[in-house]
Amino acid sequence: MSKKLSELVNLEIINVFNGDKYGYLGDSEIVFDRTNGNIIGIQVNKGKGSLFAFKDNTMIELPWEDMMKVCEKTIIFDHKI
Repeated sequence: MSKKLSELVNLEIINVFNGDKYGYLGDSEIVFDRTNGNIIGIQVNKGKGSLFAFKDNTMIELPWEDMMKVCEKTIIFDHKI
């Protein structure tokens, strides 16, 4: 399955280990290895916001090796936190 870069930004990041949703790939940072250009991981916002509380801006990195599947609407990770 091939995807355009413009389609990737709309993929929601989900961790199946704890069921957490980390927003969309377009709101995250992709971390690359400078020596070979491979993806090392994705930095996502750990905090969750609500209607009455501000979102915590703590970032965590999901290692790319924990990525299980890129689906039509999601990227699924299995990362133990």
